[in-house]
Amino acid sequence: MSEPRAQGKHAGLTREQVLHAAVDLVDRCGATALSMRKLASELDVEAMTLYHHVRNKQALEDALVEHVLTESLSHTATFISWHDALRSYAHDLHHGLEAHPGTVILFASRPGLTERNSAAIERLLQMLVDAGFEPDVGLRIIYAVASMIIGQHLARPVDEIGELDDHLPAGEFPRFREALRSGAPSIESRVLLAVDALIIGFDAIRRT
Repeated sequence: MSEPRAQGKHAGLTREQVLHAAVDLVDRCGATALSMRKLASELDVEAMTLYHHVRNKQALEDALVEHVLTESLSHTATFISWHDALRSYAHDLHHGLEAHPGTVILFASRPGLTERNSAAIERLLQMLVDAGFEPDVGLRIIYAVASMIIGQHLARPVDEIGELDDHLPAGEFPRFREALRSGAPSIESRVLLAVDALIIGFDAIRRT
């Protein structure tokens, strides 16, 4: 006869252990597989034990967004300019989603307005305000960059389109074929180009 699962307030678990297990579950099975019952099974505890660490499933999803951001962002880095700070934020978010692809849909669907996430936004927003942006414009800039990164990860990878001839009539669309000659554009290359283009645009707004 198997021993009953732990039910105490902590059951030997920390909040970080719960979130690590949740991220691992989402990365393996997708966000749709996430539930309190399934996560409890992964941790071999009763589902009620998890409610000592998170209020409900929605709070768990927000905590996962916070967990990935906390793990990814350069919280202690010192930046010379707002350009560098914004690039670092974009690249860190990109690499965080790359490391935890299962959480992308949570970034797209949850507000993730936790204390830690708000602190990260505050630091970046302060740099933008110091550079001459109004606070509301700075916030729109941060969300525009984040939305671009998340959108790139949500988009179907271009490198999975296969041979062009499998999709398009042979001999047509010469420029498209020429553009793909060196390979389909990777998400990394798309992110780098888009971040630089956005920063150029933001700089133009600041100078007007």
